[in-house]
Amino acid sequence: MPGSILDTGPANVVIADCDADRRATLAEIVRGFDASALIHEATSGTDLVDIVLAHKPTLAFVGMKLDGLSGPEAVAFARKRGGVLPCLVLITSRVLPQWQDLAQSLGAYEVLKTPLDPAHIESLLHADARRRRPTRTLLASSSEAGRGAVARVLTRSGFNLAVDETECGRHALKLMKLGTYGLAFIDTKLDGIDGLELACQVQTLGLPAHITLLTMSDPEPIAQAARYFGVEFVLRMPFYPRDIDLALHHALGLRRPYLLNALTAPPAPTALLRIADLAPQRRSA
Repeated sequence: MPGSILDTGPANVVIADCDADRRATLAEIVRGFDASALIHEATSGTDLVDIVLAHKPTLAFVGMKLDGLSGPEAVAFARKRGGVLPCLVLITSRVLPQWQDLAQSLGAYEVLKTPLDPAHIESLLHADARRRRPTRTLLASSSEAGRGAVARVLTRSGFNLAVDETECGRHALKLMKLGTYGLAFIDTKLDGIDGLELACQVQTLGLPAHITLLTMSDPEPIAQAARYFGVEFVLRMPFYPRDIDLALHHALGLRRPYLLNALTAPPAPTALLRIADLAPQRRSA
C-alpha cells in the first residue's frame, strides 16, 4: 500500500550558541524564510538537551562552544537520552580535518562556517523543508537482500520517504501508473519487465519519477543505454550509503552539503554513476 502523506507543518528550529548576535542573525534568517517557524534559543549545553527532549526540533544550529557542556557533548547527551535531531548543523569558525569525523559521528547534516553566509543558511532551510516534505518512493528489486539494503539507507537518510516495495516489474509499472512517485530505485533484472524496459515505459507515459537503476554489473554500458529513457543514475551493488544520499540531493535539486561533498570527492570510491556526467558514445563510421 502507498505510504501516508502528512502535512509537515512549520519549521521547528533550535539555535544553540553563546554569541547573542549570531543567534539573532540566525533567527532573523529563519523567520525570513518561514514566518511561522518555531524558534528555541539556548546558550548552555543543558538548555540544548532540555529543548531537544521537550520540543523535538527538526533543525538544529549548534555552536561548538556553549556554557557547561560543549555543543557536540550536548548533542551526544541528548541522543543518549532518546532525543532526535533530524537535521543537525554544526557552527564553527574553521573547518578542520577532524571536524569531518566529529560531524559524521554526530550524524550532522552540515557544518556552517562563521562569519555566517545568509545564502548558505537559506539553502539549509530549503533543504530542511524539502527533507521534511513526504516523497513517495518506489523500490523495485527481485532481490530481497538488495531491497533491504537500499530501504535501510533510505530510512536513515533524513528524508521523509514513503517507500513502496515490489519484486516484480509489472507490479512496479502498475504502482507507478496508479500513484505519483517522486523517486524510483529500480533493479535492472526484474521479473516480468526488466529495469530498462520499465524506465522506457515510464518515460513514454510521462511519469515524473527520478529513476536510479540498480545493477550488479558494470554500470557504464547500462548507463549509456539508460540515458535515452530518462534515467538519471546507475547504482552498482553493493554500494556506499553516501551514494544514495548523493542521488537524493541531485534528484531533489538540493545543494550538496559540505560534508557530503567531502565524503564523495575524488579519490573517494563511489558506486554511483550520474548519467549526465557521461560523455556520449561515438558512432563508428
